[in-house]
Amino acid sequence: MDTILRCSGYLPATTYIHNTFIENYMLTANGSYVKVYIYLSKCIQTGENNLSISSLADKMDNTEKDILRALNYWDKNNLIRLIKNGNNGEITGIEILNPDGMENPPDTSAPARNSRKTGKHEAAETMDPVPDTPAAKENTANKTPGKAPVADSPATGRQEKHIDIKITAAQTKRLADDEEFIWTSRVIESYINRPLNPGEIQLVSYLYDNLGFSPELLLYLYEYCISLGKTSVNYIQAVALSWDEQNIKTPEDAKNASSNYKSTYTAISKAFALGRPLAIVEKQYASRWLDEWHMDLAVVLDACSRTMLKLHKADFKYTEGILDNWHKNNIHTLQDVGKADETYAKKKTGAQGKKQKDSKQVNRQDKNQFNKFQQRETSQAEVDELEKKLLAH
Repeated sequence: MDTILRCSGYLPATTYIHNTFIENYMLTANGSYVKVYIYLSKCIQTGENNLSISSLADKMDNTEKDILRALNYWDKNNLIRLIKNGNNGEITGIEILNPDGMENPPDTSAPARNSRKTGKHEAAETMDPVPDTPAAKENTANKTPGKAPVADSPATGRQEKHIDIKITAAQTKRLADDEEFIWTSRVIESYINRPLNPGEIQLVSYLYDNLGFSPELLLYLYEYCISLGKTSVNYIQAVALSWDEQNIKTPEDAKNASSNYKSTYTAISKAFALGRPLAIVEKQYASRWLDEWHMDLAVVLDACSRTMLKLHKADFKYTEGILDNWHKNNIHTLQDVGKADETYAKKKTGAQGKKQKDSKQVNRQDKNQFNKFQQRETSQAEVDELEKKLLAH
């Protein structure tokens, strides 16, 4: 490609963005965060008076929590300063800071946060106290590390046992000095309106350091679970492990996965003509068919249609019977279903033909009335006696 030697043109009213921001911060930041920072810079530099979290969310077609997440990110990186109400923590002002004022700007050559993993099952040396977060010293006597209890998985709707959540002494020491981890923990505490308990800190530590969850994904994880009214460590752990299995690395990945599940449930609801969202128990059926048995959605919808044609109503148990039979016979695609239908039709035709053949043979035997009389052997003496009687007459 030819080298661009000269650029020129008319520059209209502009917003000043520092080159240090572009070189040291923009390239490694989440794209939606960059968008918030640039638009916020424009609003502040032009002196807009009606700037608010809700107005920023409307302008960028985001939720208010998306905006808050971006603001907290830049505040943590000392590119802006959030001025908050001391009573309720509400943001009352935003100040753009000079990127050159940072003594140690982030290393743009460092690998992405998600790629830094220490191993999902790193051996636990000792169970030292959790990292020094705002809640690290609370309730340490109640700390119960080890295997997490059984919980309902939001991905499958069924109860699943979780892996051991263990943090080594080396991890504990390192995370205690990790400013990014400390900041993430504090934001999570602001989401749940209380300090994290030891079990929750241990889970956050494991997701951050062992599974490589980025701060953005961790914050979205808690935001997502809170939006469902779920704040228990077991539920959050189940969601997180499900995301890890699906290789979800960003909030955008998580949103897409959630959207796919919703569209799947909607399709099943329409196939059953329910006219409403699926109930929890119905989602459990659907999740088993799709996630555990790995049925194509088209196959599930075909089973739903067969149920409706047979029973003229939605019946998840009947549909489960169809799909269970297909699953046992390794039928998972519409092509498999078509072949199975052909085989079944041939067997049915053969059975009917044999039945008709057997029926005809029985009818031929019935026409021979002589066969209905009991037969016995006659002696020669009886034959001679019968002849004498006939001759006498």
